[in-house]
Amino acid sequence: MKTFLVILLMITAQGSILVTEDLDITNYLEYTVAEMEDLPDDLSMYDIIVIATPETLYEESEIEAVKAFVESGGGLMLLAEDNNKDGTTLVLNQLSQEFLITFNQDRIYDDHNYVDHTSWIRITKFPPHPVFQGITTIVYTTGCSLESDGISVQTSQHAYAEKYDGLIIHEKGDFPACMTFVEMGKGRIFACGDKELFDTYISLGDNTLFALNVFDWLAGNQDRIFKRLTDKSEADQAITDGELLLTSANEKGLKEILPELTERAETLLEEAKTLYDSYRYADSLQKVDEAVQVITSGEEDAQKMVDSAVKAAEECLSKIEVGARKYLPSQLDAAHYYVEEIEKQTTYLEKIEKAHSALELCSEIRTGLEGAAEKEISIASEKMESYKGLFGRKSNHLARIHLEYAEDSYNKGEFGDAIGYAQQSQIYSDKAEKEQKKDYILVVGVILIGVVLVYLYVRK
Repeated sequence: MKTFLVILLMITAQGSILVTEDLDITNYLEYTVAEMEDLPDDLSMYDIIVIATPETLYEESEIEAVKAFVESGGGLMLLAEDNNKDGTTLVLNQLSQEFLITFNQDRIYDDHNYVDHTSWIRITKFPPHPVFQGITTIVYTTGCSLESDGISVQTSQHAYAEKYDGLIIHEKGDFPACMTFVEMGKGRIFACGDKELFDTYISLGDNTLFALNVFDWLAGNQDRIFKRLTDKSEADQAITDGELLLTSANEKGLKEILPELTERAETLLEEAKTLYDSYRYADSLQKVDEAVQVITSGEEDAQKMVDSAVKAAEECLSKIEVGARKYLPSQLDAAHYYVEEIEKQTTYLEKIEKAHSALELCSEIRTGLEGAAEKEISIASEKMESYKGLFGRKSNHLARIHLEYAEDSYNKGEFGDAIGYAQQSQIYSDKAEKEQKKDYILVVGVILIGVVLVYLYVRK
């Protein structure tokens, strides 16, 4: 046979696997996988060898090489098919019997525990072994039975094994074995009478998870089995929590205020679920963590937007509070009402809109106060300019001081104070104007005295 080598997968290399036939399970393995029809002379570069339904008898040297590989610590997977398909069972037994494993030339049926067909057996009871952590159901599809002194998986009391010609190999109640685990030397062997469990029907039941566990056990990486189970549980919960977090954030209006960010979080959660379905639980967890960070960051940004809008409204109101309370109380109350309504709103956008309404009304009040302040200051200035006289100087001085206060307050944007000072300035100017009338009386008196003096002088 022509030897060919194809690198099928290289993710984060946990070891290397040699397969003699392309199997769907290799799409899920975090190992370097090579496909080769013929066994190479040097097997030491591999951690696991998978021999599936071989059609050509092995040389004695090849058998010895495989035995040496196992005894030195390697993992060996032997996969058969039912009813000695294409003579492969006899060929496989040539090798498996070196490890005290014999595949029978039959097919297992179960009239009670099956999926779709009585030859698609549902297995739910397992012997104590690390590979069954997290496994509840394995679907064994049209496979043969086997004999072994190792730790074997048995079918139910309703199962039986029958040859193609109808000859019963195992009757009901015999609990025919379908797969087995054997340790020899430093190595490990796994044998299964259903190659399709690792290929065409890998998606049935917990077949994929079981297969991943088997490969880790064969590679001597039992700690990865426990980690996978832990990651699976954590990823499952994390995805649920992440979706709940996103739902909660969207209920608060995150999607309407930051749509691109929300879309990014949704994409990450979908990627997490895809990775979870691909049994890449650790990667799934990482995607969920990224999604949570995006959502959390988005909520913080949205809250900052709310806080900024509220702060702007409150700062505006604080500047006009005194003046508006005196001159525009009803409008001020309306603005405060909007502020009080902010916390009652459900979404970020609703809160921001209420804050903007308060700020808009505050700006209108501010504009009104500004116009009133300009008018009052203008009147006060005109009254100041009209003063000329001797009397009322003190009142005029106070009017000037208050006008300066008004102008200073105006420049600071304190229009309410500006109005008050300007009006006070006007009061002092009015007072000065009244006091200024004394100047007119003085002038008239001086004139009269002058006239009298002139008159008296002329008479002399």
